Amino acid sequence: MSLSGDRLARAERRSERARARLKATADELKARLAPRRLLDDAMEEARRAGEAGVERARQHPFAVAGVVALLSALLALGGKYYRRPGRRETGRVPESLRTERARSRRARRSR
Repeated sequence: MSLSGDRLARAERRSERARARLKATADELKARLAPRRLLDDAMEEARRAGEAGVERARQHPFAVAGVVALLSALLALGGKYYRRPGRRETGRVPESLRTERARSRRARRSR
């Protein structure tokens, strides 16, 4: 099927417009995805989130003080109340970590 001269000219113009739109879209995407632009957008978003967090902390000072006190207490304790004793603290291997052979040897000794 061949196109007449008029139809061919219209098809070529449509093709050129579509090609121009595609190029414009590609250029826009290239500009949006530039590393510097992405970094600037991320920094702006972080700044806004930080400002919102500071404002929220100003509105609820007692909650912030409670969280700070809790974290300070946990750091001061050094974790000794929330860690499971392991081999270093007790000098022996916990039952859950013993091999089957060690369990059977211990069972024979206790008989």
